[in-house]
Amino acid sequence: MAERRELKISVRNLVEFIFREGDINSTGLGTRNPEAMQLGNRIHKKIQKSMGIGYQAEVPLFTYVALQSEETGEEFDLKIEGRADGIFRDDTEILVDEIKGVFMDIHQLKEPILVHKAQAMCYAYMICEAENPAFITAQVTYCHLESEEIRRFPVTYRSEEIRAWFQDLIDLYTPWARYEFDWQKKRNASIQALTFPFPYREGQKELAACVYKTIEHKKKIFIQAPTGVGKTISTVFPTVKAMGEGLIDRLFYLTAKTITRTVAQECFQLLSEQSLHFKFLTITAKEKMCFLEGSPDCNPASCPYAKGHYDRVNDCVYDMLIHENDMNRDTILSYAEKHTVCPFEMCLDAALFADSIICDYNYAFDPNVYLRRFFSEDKKGNFAFLIDEAHNLVERAREMYSAVLVKEDFLKVKRILNEESTKNYPSEVKYLFKIFAASLERCNKMMLEWKHACDHFELLDDISAFEFQLLRVVNSFELLTKEVKELPERETILNLFFAVRHFLNMNDTKDEKYRIYTDYDESGNFRVKLQCMDPSTRLSDAEEQARSTVF
Repeated sequence: MAERRELKISVRNLVEFIFREGDINSTGLGTRNPEAMQLGNRIHKKIQKSMGIGYQAEVPLFTYVALQSEETGEEFDLKIEGRADGIFRDDTEILVDEIKGVFMDIHQLKEPILVHKAQAMCYAYMICEAENPAFITAQVTYCHLESEEIRRFPVTYRSEEIRAWFQDLIDLYTPWARYEFDWQKKRNASIQALTFPFPYREGQKELAACVYKTIEHKKKIFIQAPTGVGKTISTVFPTVKAMGEGLIDRLFYLTAKTITRTVAQECFQLLSEQSLHFKFLTITAKEKMCFLEGSPDCNPASCPYAKGHYDRVNDCVYDMLIHENDMNRDTILSYAEKHTVCPFEMCLDAALFADSIICDYNYAFDPNVYLRRFFSEDKKGNFAFLIDEAHNLVERAREMYSAVLVKEDFLKVKRILNEESTKNYPSEVKYLFKIFAASLERCNKMMLEWKHACDHFELLDDISAFEFQLLRVVNSFELLTKEVKELPERETILNLFFAVRHFLNMNDTKDEKYRIYTDYDESGNFRVKLQCMDPSTRLSDAEEQARSTVF
């Protein structure tokens, strides 16, 4: 009897895919990741430790849902899995806790954000399935990342209410699960008949065999060979064959150069000429995908593709998936234009259903832009990394995991805010401009003190006070953008905000392989730099998320 096939999706990916709605927002309060990334990790642990007896932190949970193919009638399982932030139990209650660290004013929340509430309810359902309690409480806990003030939103449900809600959720996702199951069956059947597209050159067959065995045994392999020997096809072909045997679900082809991305595309196109059914997607930089002139401005007030994007994007993705296999830049732009959605964000959503993703190193390793839907579940994924020209990765990684703040940038934004605060705004908005400017000035003063002590280069030992002031900058920015949707000199302000946020994230995760120092850039501007000297640990952590890696 054939083994029953299984699809997997994380709780977070499921609820975000189904329940997101409305506009794209690039101010840091967007739909995709409102809880400020790594900065929330510390808050999670602090809250979890404070909960006392009866509270269990970081609880892995899963459930299976039996579904059936529309095309063949074959049954398969959808596995939904995740990790509950906390579960509290006593003699009278079971409570599921979903913790979110945020910069937003938590007192303005009338109810929890829907995707956060849905995560807690999914975990509540999983407990109901396992233990069948009469009642269960799903709670979302918000903690302000600067003040550490906490606000909780608990709701108690009857077990049958949770079950009915979860069934409605599954009904909404079922067409997508059926599509994915039927496509994988069709893809794998076509892979079985796939043959190497050329007569083997000397060493190619042995290389392809080594790559296949590396994936089969969940290992790593380092390949060095001259240009022109056919490394790309000799690594892609056995990886695709491994996918057909069910060893991996997805292939990431990672590279540092556009030209090598093109070579990978041509490789998949060549294999497709053998009637291979295979969806390969190329992620292009946001700046090269944007329909608007100049740099991307994901502001729904000025971009019709950002306005209501999440209300239309799933229809756009489905349209492209059922009509296209080669999802390159031009194809993505065409479908995004047709459905009036942001092409870059749509591309990221379509990646969930691609068999191979061709992209820059950044999308697997860079903490700012890595694909969270694949790499943020704290578990090994069933995919392979093919890292082209891997000798370039170390230097690129040093840049990814380092951060720099320039004193002049704080002054520049401060001047913008001071000028804006004199204009015809309501008094409470003027106050927010002044608060933001004051937070920048406090950072500027600290950097000025360091500048006076720095002739050329100076190591810093402790920047905890500076870190606190940076948190206030982020908080004041979030408060201002809640009230002012059209920022003056928006790009200048956003660039500083993202630089501060990245600095805080890197500082929060730094180890003994980092150095913090002050110096001057090529233009003579004073700066504070958080330098990753050795990125090996960070690269290893990221690379460990794959089943196998080919360097």
